[in-house]
Amino acid sequence: MVKKMNTGAARRLTGKEKLACRELWEEVFTEDSREFLDYYDKWKYEENECYGIYHGDKLVSMLQMNPYGMEIQPSKSGQSKRVESRYIIAVATRKEYRHRGLMRKLLKKSLSDMQIQRIPFVFLMPAAEAIYRPFEFRYFYEMNTGTLETKNGQRALETGRKPEVRQAEASDIVKLVDFAEKIQRELFDCYIRRDCFYYERLLEELKSEDGALLVLTEGERIVAAVPYWGKAPVEIRELLCRPCDREQVFAALARWFGERQEGGRKEISVEGSSIPLEKKKPVMMGRIVDVISFLELFWAESPVELALEISDEVLEENNGCYLWSLSPQGSVARRQEELLQVAEAAGQEGRIRCTVAELFSSLMGAAEPKGALCLARGCSHVYINEIV
Repeated sequence: MVKKMNTGAARRLTGKEKLACRELWEEVFTEDSREFLDYYDKWKYEENECYGIYHGDKLVSMLQMNPYGMEIQPSKSGQSKRVESRYIIAVATRKEYRHRGLMRKLLKKSLSDMQIQRIPFVFLMPAAEAIYRPFEFRYFYEMNTGTLETKNGQRALETGRKPEVRQAEASDIVKLVDFAEKIQRELFDCYIRRDCFYYERLLEELKSEDGALLVLTEGERIVAAVPYWGKAPVEIRELLCRPCDREQVFAALARWFGERQEGGRKEISVEGSSIPLEKKKPVMMGRIVDVISFLELFWAESPVELALEISDEVLEENNGCYLWSLSPQGSVARRQEELLQVAEAAGQEGRIRCTVAELFSSLMGAAEPKGALCLARGCSHVYINEIV
């Protein structure tokens, strides 16, 4: 017989209550080091949002959300959409309180609060896909992964181009911001906006795990930015460069790591590459929060009106009918009382029935758009390599 435990309601935690999150984090996520948690306390808690459920005066379940600014593909006019999103992390429940629906309560409360703020969508890195599919989350970012063979370092000496490799310093941050924006805008239509604070925080995060950010340069020009974890085994957690610089970057990294590897290790895992590697790995799942804000991120090659009937099993406020007017300049979505009103405006060919999960997958490149959704210009090249 399962012992009944009367817990409180899911709610947003105050500043002082956030302090209780660290104890729960240490209990559940035992793989994280004290140095990493010290970094997290310093750089994340001030700006993030924490939700929790208490049993008496004890925090028994939590969910945290870190804010991230996103850039969504430019419309035909060349103006990109800058939107705010949230990265859901540290979803944790004490062992004796699991399988009682506490996570569902936390997700429902946090998503409802974000809907009031008109957040278009959220994302997370799931421990298992099956946990979040019932909440209408779907994979939308596949990470390029592979290996770096350090024995190939000699190849760098055989080419005419030999990028210099060194650890980034605070004085590099402004150039790194410019470099990241240019490459991400060239290669992707959905990515995290990186500013100086982003790189200040990243340098501290890497330091907490005995890692560093490598910058590869040719003269004054940055050709690659490569953060890595330093604890054995070494892991490259992102490789940001242009496809045209691939060979020179890989050869220079192979030489640099090859000279520093202990025990003669010949391979280093590489994740989050901006260029194709041996494999792709599903990493990030996302879901729509506010339907109207999400729809208005996108556009169409020619003016068109679509009629949508949308269902959402978690956020009932999203259920209903919408008239979506798209053009090369962007789009406007309006809620309608009845589908008949919408269908009359859009015509039978522009009528769409779907769940929020189907809509998200179609417009974020995770699934082939069906029917009239093909007329909308969604995202197809997503790049999100955040850890926390």
